[in-house]
Amino acid sequence: MSIANLFRLRRMHTPAPGTVPARRRALTQLGAMSVASLAAASATTTRAQSVFGATSKAALSDRQGLGGAWYNPATGGQGIFLEVYPDLLGEDLGVVAGAWFTFDTTAGGVSAQRWYTFNGALTNNQSQADLSILMNTGGNFDAQPVTFSTTVGSAQIRFTDCTTATLDYTFDDGRSGTIPLQRVMSDSTCAGNASSSVQADYAFSGAWYDPATSGQGLMVEVNPVAGKLAIGWFTYAVQGQSSGVQGLRWFTAEGDFEDGARSTSLTVYATTGGRFDAADTVTTTAVGSVVLSFSSCETATLTYRFDDGEFAGLSGTLSLQRLGASPAACSFGSSCALIPSETQGPYPLLSVLSNTALQRSDITEGKAGVPLTLILNLVDINDGCTPIADAWIYAWHCDKDGVYSGYSNQTGGVNATGQVFLRGMQRTNSRGQVVFQTIYPGWYAGRITHIHFQVYLSSLGGSATVTSQVAFPQAVTQAVYASSLYAARGQNTSVTSFAQDNVFSDGTAYQMASVAGSPTAGYAATLTVGIRGS
Repeated sequence: MSIANLFRLRRMHTPAPGTVPARRRALTQLGAMSVASLAAASATTTRAQSVFGATSKAALSDRQGLGGAWYNPATGGQGIFLEVYPDLLGEDLGVVAGAWFTFDTTAGGVSAQRWYTFNGALTNNQSQADLSILMNTGGNFDAQPVTFSTTVGSAQIRFTDCTTATLDYTFDDGRSGTIPLQRVMSDSTCAGNASSSVQADYAFSGAWYDPATSGQGLMVEVNPVAGKLAIGWFTYAVQGQSSGVQGLRWFTAEGDFEDGARSTSLTVYATTGGRFDAADTVTTTAVGSVVLSFSSCETATLTYRFDDGEFAGLSGTLSLQRLGASPAACSFGSSCALIPSETQGPYPLLSVLSNTALQRSDITEGKAGVPLTLILNLVDINDGCTPIADAWIYAWHCDKDGVYSGYSNQTGGVNATGQVFLRGMQRTNSRGQVVFQTIYPGWYAGRITHIHFQVYLSSLGGSATVTSQVAFPQAVTQAVYASSLYAARGQNTSVTSFAQDNVFSDGTAYQMASVAGSPTAGYAATLTVGIRGS
């Protein structure tokens, strides 16, 4: 079976026609990983009271809060990430799936990293699940081809409670054993007494993948109780396609999480030197950074940058979607607002709208500055905030020195006529999203930091549907302007608050980007743009 996405669950248990809602069918339709008989768990005859409670709704199959990072303290440096899908295959029949981050049986460098995926059925009133263990090979980091999984073993996971478990495993190559597991971070929601806000934050946890590079992905744990967000990232070497198991790669990432945050910066770590299920001393090294930004309960972006190790110098953005249906507790806001219309300013250079070369995502053209990933999500306020696909968005802004391309007599007397840096157009994808790679804008006299954009619902040119501007948090802007690349120009002394700005003085509630990152790693800025699309 293939792994066209992260995990595919072939439905070995088939409920009667019409009994499984679409949300429960979603996981089986997404990918291409096999499960060696989900029906086996549903056929079990033992209906003993679960260790999680006497009623069916307190049983394992409904414990979504079991998801997250687990490990054996005796073999630190390796472990598993879990996700539980309650009632996915039918009433009282859920699924547990996950990824196992470990090593070869012989210690080595990055080529000795190993990862597996697994899944199986969870039936009501049971505290264990039978799992199939699968392996993928033949992929490349953040690139095609799609890889295919093969079953390489079986396992059973048994939960004692919300924080301890045991994993029994048997591989086809003869390896077998038992791993005592405990949760890496404190329980957020499994015990059933979490507040609604904690549940809403934790509900962004789970499996996420980029459909363009199926066969690799992320396991995410958002833990508002611990104040942390953790990622297990399973992927491949840059040229891993022909390397077999030695082309497997994995990383972990961790960062501080603030309640209600939908964009978080994390440090990326590579771990080497371990052996499979053995108590060895491992080496864990910080190799880069990422910014994970949720744009809805089903979509997100991961902007990455590697500064050290095998992947040093690589950067990019993964457009992620959730594997399976969103938990009921997930909330990204049930309403959206109309983006305020603003002036296009003195430097729109609308003549570029007919230049197809500017239909691009990377608009930097070599301009120096702190890297910025600008993510705009276009939604229809007249249709329940649904994404608007196939609309054009034109974005432009000044460079770090306050200069716009295409005009003379710029800040400092610069003549930038004939240039088109920091300008670009993109068509929104099926999720209503465009992603621009650029730099953090500088400032010029009389204006606070901003980025201009226009939306065209049909073709480029003519009258824009909306013209508006993106605002940035002052604390972020001040940190950027204190960095070495911007130090020569320094802080903006001409406009020091939004109240003084001639555009944002009436408020920034619907134009303030959600920003995460740092001046050294770069930033990701996300804004939902609400328009009347219908």
